Amino acid sequence: MAYTPIAKLDNFTGKEDDAQVWLNNIEKTITANGWNDTQAMQAIPYFLKDTTNSWYQSLINKPQNFNAFKVEFLRYFSNNNSINHLVNTFTIMKQKETEAVITYLGCFYKNLCQIQAIDANYFTAPQILNQFIHGLRSSILQHICPLHLDNLQDAVTHARDFESAESEANHTQAINLVMNESSELDSKLKQFSDSINQKLEKYLADNHTIYQPPQ
Repeated sequence: MAYTPIAKLDNFTGKEDDAQVWLNNIEKTITANGWNDTQAMQAIPYFLKDTTNSWYQSLINKPQNFNAFKVEFLRYFSNNNSINHLVNTFTIMKQKETEAVITYLGCFYKNLCQIQAIDANYFTAPQILNQFIHGLRSSILQHICPLHLDNLQDAVTHARDFESAESEANHTQAINLVMNESSELDSKLKQFSDSINQKLEKYLADNHTIYQPPQ
């Protein structure tokens, strides 16, 4: 049965559409066309396209009225779960300066899985790899980019290797810094001690007293 509504309604794909705005529009369309619940639920699937149509077809128990449809629809396509929101969050995520690669990877996979639950083919493998690499912090990214890696597993392995090397280098640098500071402090203490001894020797000499420095 094809529907030619009096009030026009745009299709909903779930990718760039605002779920609440579309839902408000379809509610106006239902009212303008005088549809009852049965007619509304027969018409709505014609406006669901791409991933939203796949979602609707996957429902085992189809909503029998518009209110039930709104609940299911918003549960899946609300701003917090819509693919547009998830993609935006995913594409701007970056590894924090003090965050371990494995922690960043966990957040990366969590966001990716949420997107793939709605559309399994939204990102290609090269796009996923590129997103992971360019989300790494700069100190690791500068080592990874020149390698021209072609799979995510290698990228993760190399990133963790560079992270370990970076951590070891920082540890060594810290030890060297402490040793240098300790050596500098010893030198300053010796200079101070020598200066005091010299002043004390001069004082005693001026007062005709023989001074024996402590052994």
